[in-house]
Amino acid sequence: MRIWAQVATDECMILFESGVTMKSILLASLLLSSAAMAETSSLSLKQQAMAENKIDGQAQKTASDAQVAPGMLSLKDPRPEVMTRTWVYFAGFTAENFQPRGTVATDEVGNFNLGNNGSTFMPGLTVGFLTPEMTTGPLAWKVGVRGNGAFSSQGVSLTYPNGYHVSDARLNTMLLGVGPTMSLSWTRYNWLAFTFTPQYGSVNYTQTSSNDFARFSKQSSYLGLNFGLDFQVAKKWSVFTEYQNRNMRDSNQDIALQKDNFELGTKVTW
Repeated sequence: MRIWAQVATDECMILFESGVTMKSILLASLLLSSAAMAETSSLSLKQQAMAENKIDGQAQKTASDAQVAPGMLSLKDPRPEVMTRTWVYFAGFTAENFQPRGTVATDEVGNFNLGNNGSTFMPGLTVGFLTPEMTTGPLAWKVGVRGNGAFSSQGVSLTYPNGYHVSDARLNTMLLGVGPTMSLSWTRYNWLAFTFTPQYGSVNYTQTSSNDFARFSKQSSYLGLNFGLDFQVAKKWSVFTEYQNRNMRDSNQDIALQKDNFELGTKVTW
């Protein structure tokens, strides 16, 4: 009986120890299973969030996206640039073939006929501002103010009635003008615009020379109408051509301008 009891006691201890071991194994298995399920759930939620942030398989950019270049950190907003300024400014260069017109009378020498001088190249500058583009149905239009300035200088052959020749005389011409301007285009063909600019301006003829009798300066005002075409060759750069019609305000004025002329130019807008 004692032997049997000892054997039974040993078996109980073994079973007790085995039970403790099995309990530990079960607890460890439950913990591992829970961790695996949590990890799987976390991955699933992350994948779902990434999928929702994609359209057509491409991740969407936000304003917080950063681009890192060597030695520089820059932030870039992928949204299109929005113009917040009230006006759009422009500046450019112009060129025309100019022919002086009219006569200038002096008491000492008599009349200087400006038409006897040849035509000359006249460069110029144009500046102004426009409203941002507005649309009315299929039409896009802008309005604003524009100013022009142009200058030329040419040598002239001058001989007095008594036969005396002046070799160093130069005729300088300055044109200034300002007025409202309008640009009109089709929204489908916004690279081509029709422009219209009425102007009030002035013309000044000044002749210089070392000879006092060959000098004079004469100024008068004119009204002009400019009709043109503007071709956009880049986002902020265009070239244009214009037909100019100018009429002197004083019909009794001796000096004059070419009534009809053409001008070429290029300008930048910002």
